[in-house]
Amino acid sequence: MFDRHGGIVNQLTRIRLTGSRRLSRLLAATIFPPRCCLCGFAGASLDLDLCEVCHADLPWDSGCDGALVALRYEHPVDEMIRQLKYRGVIAHARVLGVLLAEVARRREVSLPKLLLPVPLHARRWRERGFNQADAIARYAGRMLGIPVARRAVIRVRDTPSQTALDVAERHRNVRGAFAAGKGRALERLTAANHVAIVDDVITTGSTVNELRAELLTAGVERVDLWAVAQAPRH
Repeated sequence: MFDRHGGIVNQLTRIRLTGSRRLSRLLAATIFPPRCCLCGFAGASLDLDLCEVCHADLPWDSGCDGALVALRYEHPVDEMIRQLKYRGVIAHARVLGVLLAEVARRREVSLPKLLLPVPLHARRWRERGFNQADAIARYAGRMLGIPVARRAVIRVRDTPSQTALDVAERHRNVRGAFAAGKGRALERLTAANHVAIVDDVITTGSTVNELRAELLTAGVERVDLWAVAQAPRH
């Protein structure tokens, strides 16, 4: 009887919270109607600042080597990611995170218990002031109801940019760059059992695969790779 009562209370709590959140979203949409970040027309939904036409015209991707990839790194996605990453246009993180969540639902993937954004080194974070992977993961997590573990893994080496490196150099560059947290952070990882790494762009996969290897070594049983976009392979 106690368990049943607790279950009813939990359901009522969820309904109350969901209702209040939807009310706040409706209020926000009334005051600040969603606008397409690409063309300026009315947004397609409360959660997405894209119109239906621009949404349909995006360069959708079918996936890559077992990873969940939403889009190809082509116009306008490449410019949105560059503006987010280098100009701090955080509004694009919301759009990209919602699109990533949309693709996860559409493909009916097995949802992880935690989302793990690829971490930045502390020095790089201080320079930029934010982590674009973390910002994307936050919005995707809100849409899917999945918590984000921001400090479960740290970047222990401030690796040079991968942009100008070939495949072999990229692998060497990120070797040993990550370390799983300790104490409660590690307990949270292993208790989750199934996590997904979130990144903005996958190019060769060197960074996410190095991070995945560290998580598996730390005791996480299943590690998926999620990315907003897949860069073209040369």
